[in-house]
Amino acid sequence: MKMLPKIWSLFLFGHMINPLLLAKICSKSYVNGKWITEGDCGDTESMSRIMKEIQLKSEDEKKGTKDQPDVAHKKRIPDKKWTVFQRRKYGNVDFSRGWDDYVKGFGNRDGDFWLGLETLHQLTKGANMELKIEMRKGNYWIAKYSNFRIGPGSDFYRLHASGYSGNTTRDALSDHNNYQFSTKDADHDTWWNGNCASNQEGGWWYRNCGYTNLNGNFTLYWDISSLRFSEMKFRKRL
Repeated sequence: MKMLPKIWSLFLFGHMINPLLLAKICSKSYVNGKWITEGDCGDTESMSRIMKEIQLKSEDEKKGTKDQPDVAHKKRIPDKKWTVFQRRKYGNVDFSRGWDDYVKGFGNRDGDFWLGLETLHQLTKGANMELKIEMRKGNYWIAKYSNFRIGPGSDFYRLHASGYSGNTTRDALSDHNNYQFSTKDADHDTWWNGNCASNQEGGWWYRNCGYTNLNGNFTLYWDISSLRFSEMKFRKRL
């Protein structure tokens, strides 16, 4: 075991696993109906575990600070109290869709997707829900709303979101609060000169088009700032 300190240093600073080195520390063989263990396999398992953590950390560091929000997003996955209903990350799903698609939902839950307006209404009606919006454009932005629900289809899934807190430039969603949902084939906004959803190529709770649209087919923006990532989620208020 005299070589153990050197091997540990290789693992910690070389960021790689060498199977030959592991073999010198631990080996198992099946002889005459019994497993024979040579060396300290506990150390091997510990080193393997530590190496996985180091490799993950190393990969995150290589991405640079501009991708830290994405790393933070991955770390939040185990928190199952939040229900994600919108994600824009990869840009491989068409969001310039009609009313029926936005009502039923579309996309891939592991990638870019929209859960569906009717499902949103059913899950948020009659309950104390809060909304969280995570966004990235170099910096990581969060907008939270302590009160959130989506109205029924008979009212064109009107947005109710209030009680803002966060680190965004301002509460840009307030310009869309209490307005109905519009799509390119179902115009419920107040713009006198056309259809905001058609003009901005994505369904949203438009007023007079407004300052925020996280469902634009080619451009996501919050308070006119373009974004690279967005995720919307809700949960029962704690």
